[in-house]
Amino acid sequence: MGSRPAAGTTAVLMLALLALLAFDATAFEGNQQREGVTLTYRDPADALDATMRARIIETFFTAYLRERADFHPGAPAQAHIVIDPAYDGVAFVGEGDGAATITINPGWLAKHPDDVDLVTHEAMHIVQGYPEYANERVPGWLVEGIADYARDRYGRENAAAGWALPTVVKPGQHFDTGYRVTGAFLKWSEARNPGLVKALDAALREGRYTPALWDQRTELALPALWAAYVQAR
Repeated sequence: MGSRPAAGTTAVLMLALLALLAFDATAFEGNQQREGVTLTYRDPADALDATMRARIIETFFTAYLRERADFHPGAPAQAHIVIDPAYDGVAFVGEGDGAATITINPGWLAKHPDDVDLVTHEAMHIVQGYPEYANERVPGWLVEGIADYARDRYGRENAAAGWALPTVVKPGQHFDTGYRVTGAFLKWSEARNPGLVKALDAALREGRYTPALWDQRTELALPALWAAYVQAR
């Protein structure tokens, strides 16, 4: 027979058990599956309420299923969303438990409750799945520009968030400024050269991107295409 724990030890164990129960009571984790894609949503601190949780999940499926179908049907069929109060950015994509994971700062959504289409941007990063980032073969400005192009195209609540691609070019901006600036340039270029963004995305994923691809698809070198865009704006 084991020895009986001392009274002090019993008290410590009870406090630890109560703390664990309290943590489990506030944690949230759930799975949903749609059209062959499974999403695991985790919010260990229960930092976001049920309404925001539903909006995030709906935004993910609305965007990801379309982005995946349009750009890369072989993109992961499993993804995670993790709500992490310790993260002080906005959101990012990484790997967690063997699946592509979108980590979101709930503090950002507390201040910007309509910015749920940040999920649309991050979901496109999962679709992209490029083997490298921020080098000559996979320029960071183009990666982020394509993700913001996708947010504009597939987003559900951009207008409510006051989010839009710019319609003018400001001094100092260039095609490689990234994010919305590049996204707007891509949208304009795609309208004149259908299939351009899909071709760029595929080349980045397959490791065969070079600036010459712009010339091949648009009959203008990248600097000349940008100059035409600036003149149009």
